[in-house]
Amino acid sequence: MPMSAKILVVDDERMNLELCSRHLQRNGYLVDLALSGRQAIEMTQQSHYDVVLLDYMMPGVSGIEVLKVLRERYGPLELAVIMVTAVSESSKVSEAFDLGANDYITKPIDFTIAIARIRSQITNIRKDKSIRVTEERYALAANGAQAGLCDWDLERDEIYYCARWKAQLGFSADELSNQPKEWFSRVHPSDIDQLQIVIQAHLRNAAEELKCDYRMQHKDGKYRWMSLHGAAVRDADGRAFRLVGTQSDVTHKATIDPLTGLPNRVFIVDRLSAALARYRADPTQHFAVLCMKLDGFKLFNDSLGNAVGDRLLVAVAQRLRSFLSDAIRQICPEAAALVVRLRGDEFAVLVESMPNPCTPETLASPILEMMRPVFLQDGHEFHCTFSIGVALPQADNYSEEDLLRGADIAMRVARARGHGEWAEFKTSMQEEQQNRLQLENDLRKAIQDSQFEVYYQPRVDLGTGAVCGFEALVRWNHPVHGLVLPIEFISVAEETGLIHAIGIWVLREACRQVYAWNRQFPRDSPYDVAVNLSPRQCQNPQLVEEVTAILQETGLRPACLHLELTESMLVEEMNETVKMLEAFKEIGIGLKIDDFGTGYSCLKYLAKLPFDTLKIDQSFVRELDTGDRDSIELVRTILNMAKGLNMEVIAEGIEKLEHVQVLTEMGCKFGQGYFYARPASSEMMESILATGNSVNIPMLP
Repeated sequence: MPMSAKILVVDDERMNLELCSRHLQRNGYLVDLALSGRQAIEMTQQSHYDVVLLDYMMPGVSGIEVLKVLRERYGPLELAVIMVTAVSESSKVSEAFDLGANDYITKPIDFTIAIARIRSQITNIRKDKSIRVTEERYALAANGAQAGLCDWDLERDEIYYCARWKAQLGFSADELSNQPKEWFSRVHPSDIDQLQIVIQAHLRNAAEELKCDYRMQHKDGKYRWMSLHGAAVRDADGRAFRLVGTQSDVTHKATIDPLTGLPNRVFIVDRLSAALARYRADPTQHFAVLCMKLDGFKLFNDSLGNAVGDRLLVAVAQRLRSFLSDAIRQICPEAAALVVRLRGDEFAVLVESMPNPCTPETLASPILEMMRPVFLQDGHEFHCTFSIGVALPQADNYSEEDLLRGADIAMRVARARGHGEWAEFKTSMQEEQQNRLQLENDLRKAIQDSQFEVYYQPRVDLGTGAVCGFEALVRWNHPVHGLVLPIEFISVAEETGLIHAIGIWVLREACRQVYAWNRQFPRDSPYDVAVNLSPRQCQNPQLVEEVTAILQETGLRPACLHLELTESMLVEEMNETVKMLEAFKEIGIGLKIDDFGTGYSCLKYLAKLPFDTLKIDQSFVRELDTGDRDSIELVRTILNMAKGLNMEVIAEGIEKLEHVQVLTEMGCKFGQGYFYARPASSEMMESILATGNSVNIPMLP
């Protein structure tokens, strides 16, 4: 019951007033009392009341006269007047109703009935006030926004549609009935469920705001984007009995990219839907969709700022808008091309009305050629290329989203091949992407559940066969697939950034284990451990601090830790790489170049970088027993160069005694490979260390 409802009780007998007042206040109402009709009229002029409980028979100004005055000022739905009459006066009630009384009760008053009738009148008044306020509010909003008003009577299941609402759909004022089907039957099939969910949630009070965007079919058969804003009108119990709202045509806003002025993803989905419908009806109505991403845009944007990047996107959009259609028509005169901006630096092209199917290369080539001229932006030159994915309709059950997704997958495949490449979508690509997504999810769970393990491959003295140290190699104990090698998951870990968490875990575990072995198997020169750093890890400005903290945490001496970087990593971000390496060297950590000779030639950088060891790649070592002169001379050259630079050399991939003999003759001191031991778990490696450090280390499975 509303606590703020205010009631005026009018009776010339004070005892009656006090009795009524106690009952009403006990039920939560605010009560004022009037001992005469004249006093009641004055009080209604000075205060607002929801209900007047008015005695019919009073000396002076009677109840009927008070009623007449009140009805001149207030309607029955603004102020409720309930007449109080004696049973003998009930014949006069009809007169009161004719003058506008809302209800009556008889004396002696049954307060259970009286309270129920008062509550009913208050509910009606407030319901009417709520309706009027809501209608006024939405009428003003509709007029200001040029929107169409609709008023849904939920109890009668009828909707009033104003003329503007109908005009948005191309209908005149008298063309549509007041049935809900006039609205919902025209909503796009893909949007109707969401619209109904939003409306029902609001009616149940589960959602405070009623707001939804959806497509509606115009009288011309095309769909327009509409935006609904509304509110329910509720009774005193909170039950919705009406729904008042405005509908605005937001087609332009919903389908145009504000930065470039090109159509957006919403627009191309609509066009793709129509193209698919034509194709299914007539398979000669060929079309294709291309997804395109600017190569190198992130670097340009990060270097020069978002404002300059946005201006470049506008320039690219202008070139596509100006020349794309002509370029496509040179391939197929009957074809039409629509270019849209999907998001960020990604665009799409829909090529329609092709009498014959065109090959993906035929469609992609003119776009790649169009982008050759340099873009000049704020004094900077930018050579734009696109990575392009092409999708063609292949099955009746392909949806517009399937086509866009397929073109996007193909675009990412093209991007992996390099700049300015294209690829056609194949079903196998989607399977590969799903497998990759599953792998990424499994990797995240592996980090969370500690499914990784460090394997160790010993580094030996080629002259004595003694174990000097280890290379730490990560393995993944997958709960389904068993032991997974790094080659199967490291690239995904790099791309997703998960490599950092994995790399730090490997580093900490390797340092902890080798510290334990040095205490368990003391020797004049303690064992060291080499841990690989990934390119993504090296981009982390906190890496030096993290490595330092791990050494302090595990107790391993810095000299017992060697960090390995691949040769190709050294030519990227050279200045930052040098700073990082010098910081590691200052701490006392060893530095190795891994896979030397297989990547970019870094000979001119070698003298400038603080490396103390390089590793000869196994691809050269494996040829040493074949008599291949090129491999032999290359290994000899690397050894001589390292000697001149006062660097140690480790030969990888030693699998035969002949490899050991050739390397020893050349002066190579250290090596590792299956001839000595395969990578092994810490438990297996510990058993090897316990048997001694001879060349007769058994080969492990």
